[in-house]
Amino acid sequence: MTLDNRKSKILESIIRDYVETAEPVGSRSVVRKHDLRISAATVRNEMADLEDMGYLEQPHTSAGRIPSELGFRYYVDCMMQKETLDDSELELLQKVLNENIGEWSDIVSKVGNFLSQVTNYASFVIVPSIKLSEFKNIQIVPIGDGKAMLLVVTDVGVLMHRQIDIPPAIANEELQLIGKAFTRVLSGTRLEEMRRNELKALREDLKNRRKVIDKVLEAVDVMMQGSRDESVVISGALNILNEPEFKDLEKLKRILTILEEDVLLKQIIPDTISEEVNITIGKENKAEDIQEMSLVIAGYNNFGEMGKIGVIGPVRMEYWKAAGTVESLRNILDQVLSKKYY
Repeated sequence: MTLDNRKSKILESIIRDYVETAEPVGSRSVVRKHDLRISAATVRNEMADLEDMGYLEQPHTSAGRIPSELGFRYYVDCMMQKETLDDSELELLQKVLNENIGEWSDIVSKVGNFLSQVTNYASFVIVPSIKLSEFKNIQIVPIGDGKAMLLVVTDVGVLMHRQIDIPPAIANEELQLIGKAFTRVLSGTRLEEMRRNELKALREDLKNRRKVIDKVLEAVDVMMQGSRDESVVISGALNILNEPEFKDLEKLKRILTILEEDVLLKQIIPDTISEEVNITIGKENKAEDIQEMSLVIAGYNNFGEMGKIGVIGPVRMEYWKAAGTVESLRNILDQVLSKKYY
């Protein structure tokens, strides 16, 4: 059901005030703070209608009203304007990401921290499994004294590196040829699916340099053993302590346990997330432990694998700010990954 203009303005006013104060909102407060140019009696009548329609609720001990989950859903679907980061915030974040990053984990950490600081909610970034990604480029860079750095870049933008021993007399040009041979044979192959015939072909192509080949394969094997499955990076978990909804100790323990356990958090996040911002409110979440929470999530394109970025907070959430910030950071993740690794 579509609300008329007056009911929409009153509902939005109550949502904004309730999110800010965590207190029930009365008709006089709506008139005083939002310049609706109608009487408090008219607002009370409209609030009663909104309650009958299921968009507002009245706590037992208060004459004021609070938004219901249905009211928040109507607001998100029909009224909300996303609040994007301002130019100075975007410029600062992009500068930090472009100038001060060495590894993929740095990107995840910085983006997650920024998201939690801007929204004041707990944030998460889910990184696709490295083992499911494919070889893209392999290089061997001499660093002196019979040593070289093996660099492996995957199609999801992950850079792995490991030092290997090489014959002291081997020329840089020959190392480049070996790297190109590895790239030619393994490009497009999943890291967990290197086949024996591919390795045999490499040894045949480079039979005069089998010692180097074996060192490279040994290093790749070690890197694979240390590579991660899908992982979750959490930032700002203690922000939950600032929310009055979670003063109850048992409720707080349940939420903190979810945020502390990667497996539990991954279980409550929907598998099918697109790059569009997705918002689930309260009981819309299937997991019982977070039915007093809301999730704002977007997928980011990790070069063929879908990662996820988002925030988790109370139903009384600044959805406009959370959705706009998640969307902005999703876009920045896409941009930084593509520029950094390709």
